[in-house]
This record gives sequence, C-alpha cells and structure tokens, in this order.
Amino acid sequence: MKKVIFLFFVLLGFFGNCQEFVKDRFSGYSTVKTKYFAKAKDLTVYLPKGFSKNGDTDYTSYIQKGINENSTLIMPDFPVLVNENGLSLKSNQKILFQKNSKLIMKPNAKDRNGILNLFNIQNVDIYYPTLIGDRHKHLSTKGEWGMGIYILSASNVNIIGSSIESAWGDGICIGGRNNINSSGITIKNTILKDNRRNGMTIGGVTNLLVENAYIANTIGTNPQAGIDIEPDSNYYDIKNVRLNNIETRNNGNYGIIISPGNMVGKQQKAISIAINNFKDNGSKIGFGMAVTRDKLDKGLPQLNGNISVANFSSQNNSTAKFRSFKGAPHQVNVNIDLQKIGTASKSANGYDQKFKINDETITLK
Repeated sequence: MKKVIFLFFVLLGFFGNCQEFVKDRFSGYSTVKTKYFAKAKDLTVYLPKGFSKNGDTDYTSYIQKGINENSTLIMPDFPVLVNENGLSLKSNQKILFQKNSKLIMKPNAKDRNGILNLFNIQNVDIYYPTLIGDRHKHLSTKGEWGMGIYILSASNVNIIGSSIESAWGDGICIGGRNNINSSGITIKNTILKDNRRNGMTIGGVTNLLVENAYIANTIGTNPQAGIDIEPDSNYYDIKNVRLNNIETRNNGNYGIIISPGNMVGKQQKAISIAINNFKDNGSKIGFGMAVTRDKLDKGLPQLNGNISVANFSSQNNSTAKFRSFKGAPHQVNVNIDLQKIGTASKSANGYDQKFKINDETITLK
C-alpha cells in the first residue's frame, strides 16, 4: 500500500446526486418516535387559531414558547417560517422533526444568525431536522455567517438525520465562544446542500464524530468547502475529530480542507483528526491541507499532534485530488493513504503542481 507520511513538516497555509453513505436519513424514524416521543408535546398546539401550513407566516415566537416550556417536543408536520432570530434550544432537550416538518428562514439582512441555535447548552438530541436558509433571498450582500445549525460552546449534542440547504453561511457550524470549546458532538446521516460558505465548519471542538454525510454544491463565498476544519484562535482546540463515510460533490473549492493555522499562539496546541472513507467528486480540490496558512513562525510554539486519512478517493477535480499549501514548519504527524488516487501530477500535488510537498519529509510505503 502506498502511503504518504509527513513528519516535522511545513504544511502549508492556504489559503449529483448518488449518495452512497446517506441512503435514508429517516432510517429508524418509527422506533425513535415510539421510544423517545410517546409523551412529547406537539408544538402545533402553540400556533394561533387558523394557522397556515404553507411556511409563509412567521411563527417564531409561538414555536420558541413551546421550546422554552417543554423538554421533549415534536415539531409541526408541515413547513414553518422563522425570522432572523431563529430558534434557541435549551439544555436537556429532545426534539423530533416529523417527515414533513421544515424550518424556513425568512429573508433578512443579518450577517450572523442561525435557524437552530445551540449556545452554551448541554444534553440535546435533535432527530431528522429539515432546514432551509435564505441564501437566495437574503436582503444584504454583507456577512457570511448565516447558519443552519449553530453550535457554540455546547456539549453532549446528537444530531441524527439532518437535511440543511441554502444557508447564507454554513449548513452546520461547530465552535466556541468566550474561549470554551464545544464537546461531545455526534452528527450522523446528514445531507448538506447548496450552502453558501461551507457545508460544515469545525472551529473549536473536542470529541466530534461525523458519520455518513453527503455534502454538495457549496459555493458563494470562501472557503466554499464541504467540510472546513479551521479553528478560530489559539484558545480553541481540534481534538479527537473523527469523520467517517464522507461524500462530497461539486463544492466550489474543497471537498475537505484542514487549516489549523489560527491555533498557532502562545499556548502549545496539539491537533487530532482521523478521516476514514472520504470520497469527493467534482470539487475543485478533493482534499486540501494547510497547517499554517503562510503564517511565519514568530517564535511561538509549533503545532503537534496527528492527522490520519484512510480510504480517500477523488475524481473530476479541476485542480487536484489532493493538494497541500505553503506555510511555516510544525511537528504534526500526517499519514495519508493515497493508494486510490495514485501519485501523478494533477492527481496529488503540492504547492508547485507536482507530487512534492514543499519542504516536508515524504515517505512512500
């Protein structure tokens, strides 16, 4: 087997629809509804008399009241329009979206908001959410942070069977606030399409599992990645991030990009990422890696840790299947299995368009 191993490296600062891994996002729906939601409150009862089922009337305040007053709840079985404030969840909550449930973001001019907001809360389970953003009707050209699911400094969160499309920013954003990471996040059987900035941004988290994901047609404003692993600052971590069975397609720049340069700072940081079964088709670059984004080493501690990528394949990429980007030296161990893409120029390449990763040590096995 051919592998590329980069040790003490200068990695590099950068800046359809066959869904193999998500065949049925509603898998297990009946069992989940019976097991967890037999006595749940259906939030339809909170809507005003004569309510619309067409997703054309703002019912944010009514649905928010139901969320505030219940720990186990079921969303109405039809589309509901929510305004720029979105809906804020609370700790110790279980939420079921029915098969016709849908939250639609009302067109607005906000540069930062979320349809579902999970801020500083814990122990939340969300099943089968369907969310539609306002990217095609947004009332401003400013900003890039309109999220579908917005997770900041939250812990013990499970999101199962989500479909999120047309967000002004990211389909899902996972990060922190006030220097507190999110932790214990599990996302399974997710479909993210037509989002403007990233399908998913990972900005500050420990213990994240993303399993069975289809992420397509992310385009509009950079990075334009299916998944962008990009910590916000030296105060945040990327620890024990596992991505299993990820399919990306036709994203504007990357299927997946790893760019932890913002982690460089006074605190010594270690990164740990394991990717298994990752397939891209048609993104400009299938897999990109940029450890320091051209930042100079100014005497700050070097990053260390481990990044592993197994069973990676990519096709129909206009620039490269794999590409690294120029940057400053660090001590991260990187093990990438390139067996399925070969080592020819334009298949796997470095900054100079050849299979060469600038100044890193490269070993083929």
